[in-house]
Amino acid sequence: MTSWTLSKKTTTAKKAGQMTGSLREQLGTGANFRARVTIIGALVSIFPLIGIAVLLPDDGRTALYWIYWALLTGCLFHLLWILVQNPTPSRRPPLLTRDLAMGWALLLPSLLSSFWPGIIGAPLFTVLVGATWVAEKIRNRSVAS
Repeated sequence: MTSWTLSKKTTTAKKAGQMTGSLREQLGTGANFRARVTIIGALVSIFPLIGIAVLLPDDGRTALYWIYWALLTGCLFHLLWILVQNPTPSRRPPLLTRDLAMGWALLLPSLLSSFWPGIIGAPLFTVLVGATWVAEKIRNRSVAS
């Protein structure tokens, strides 16, 4: 290996290290972190669920789905709790409205596990986040007039 090749690899590694922080830093802090981890956790957890469900007998599969449905319910309630704590979009941390609006992504694990409250609740939650934004815009317009 020539010194030029070694130097080039070292420079590339430094640039890559400077451009990206740790995963924890990229996920943000506070309410943003909680919302992102909630959504990512629900999305990623569907894969082990499917893998384990294939190996279990019918009774075990039913119990596993009930446990997973409880997890999805907890995720939806957790996102709702974050929304209740930050009701007005102008007072939310930066990008929290976007993160909360991504709650529709819980529709995919709800569909794959046939969890009808999640199938209804995930899109409804996103509409609720949008409604808070619209309500604030209407309220600000009426105050300005």
